[in-house]
Amino acid sequence: MLALALFVLAFPAGASTKIAPPPQVVKVNIEASEFDRRMLLEKLNARGLELGLKFVQDENEFTYRIEFATEQGTGWAWGRTNGGEYNTSEAKTTVYDENDAELFSFTRALRRTDSGATNAVAKEIIKRMLILKEPQKS
Repeated sequence: MLALALFVLAFPAGASTKIAPPPQVVKVNIEASEFDRRMLLEKLNARGLELGLKFVQDENEFTYRIEFATEQGTGWAWGRTNGGEYNTSEAKTTVYDENDAELFSFTRALRRTDSGATNAVAKEIIKRMLILKEPQKS
């Protein structure tokens, strides 16, 4: 009986429950290898979910066209070790609007993995898309 009383106190019948609004769908056409496309879409959704955005691949009706590729690069190690070159991952992207006007382009380099480079690109794409949607200040 005590458990029932505690349950009623913890969850009163009149308590309001917050229901999250459905995420805003952002249609993108990612032009990349199949592996890179899936990885970028996954990272965009992982980062976008925090901001209420859901990215879907749509090759016909899209708001943004994204050219994307991961590549291998090299870095140089300095410090207490003997130093030397090591392999790195980098990701390059150019984003266009639905009218094929270039919005922005950038590279994220010197990451340990393709996944890390792709994650950095996804975060920056979302950041720049949100800035572009802000009203112009006069």
